[in-house]
Amino acid sequence: MTVDPTTPPERGAVGLSVVIITENEEDRVRECIESVFEACRAVPSFEVILVDSASTDRTVEYAAEYPITVLRIPEEHTVSCGAGRYVGDRVARGELVLHVDGDMTLTKSWLPRAIEQLGDPQVVAVEGNLDTSTQTGVKDVDKVGGVMLYDATALAAVGGFDPYLLGYEDVDVGFRLKEAGYRLVRLPEVSAVHNAGEGFSEPVQRWRQGYLIAPGQTVRKWAHSPSMLWRLIRRQRYKVALGIWLGVGVLSLLSGTMLLGWLLLSLVGFGVVASKLGIVGAARIFLAKGMGVVGLIEGLRTPTPPAEEYPLDAVEVLREGQVHEGAIATDDR
Repeated sequence: MTVDPTTPPERGAVGLSVVIITENEEDRVRECIESVFEACRAVPSFEVILVDSASTDRTVEYAAEYPITVLRIPEEHTVSCGAGRYVGDRVARGELVLHVDGDMTLTKSWLPRAIEQLGDPQVVAVEGNLDTSTQTGVKDVDKVGGVMLYDATALAAVGGFDPYLLGYEDVDVGFRLKEAGYRLVRLPEVSAVHNAGEGFSEPVQRWRQGYLIAPGQTVRKWAHSPSMLWRLIRRQRYKVALGIWLGVGVLSLLSGTMLLGWLLLSLVGFGVVASKLGIVGAARIFLAKGMGVVGLIEGLRTPTPPAEEYPLDAVEVLREGQVHEGAIATDDR
């Protein structure tokens, strides 16, 4: 079969499609791909589709060593998690679709359990916990993230991922599935190890990648839908509250007494958080939330065009993969 992102795939030709999204993941992409093959050993048939967002390192070169489909989104087009997932789903032929980030290493046990959950016709999306878990039992959630397994038909029915959202695409899709009346669940098992950054540079990196702008984009996108808007505002309630508090601070500049009171209350709030997380932890939290407020406002000014306008004809097909039957060894490169 010739891979063509502009042509809808023959859904159901494969049991499971795994979509891996990458951007400059040369240090982790091999481990990620090999963990996917290992996790899929119990799956009757599967395909792996890697969508790269204009990497400038050797991510694509390393990925092409494996019998998988490798696609690349050129830099001049929107490159984001949402775009990568959208492009991957455009060529995925599986009845189920598993979304994985290129900096994640899948565990062996989660996927079979997740597939079992989709045996319930009301359950259309499953996630696990990243890195560690203290959860007991299966929990209903409003959206799934990290490693995400979907019923491909249900995902397509609500419009799939939005390629123009700079982030938050998993929340957007999850809320749409909930609005359609489906169940989404989180299993207690760890689904993957995630090599995420942390510290003071992490919010700055998230800003550069557009993640902090995406919530505002999503709010703007659903401004016409009261139910979706309410879900989004509830999820962003801490940022909204901080934004209101910052607004009060600006108004307090009109009076020295008001400003002093605002500063004192702010210090008390910081002290409460610092007593639990330490001064550095509290500073990190307030920096991240403060940047989140700015990003939310910026996102409200950033529209998202219709998904069908995304330039799929510009996506480069670097390698065409194959369908794998069950326990294929990862050294068959």
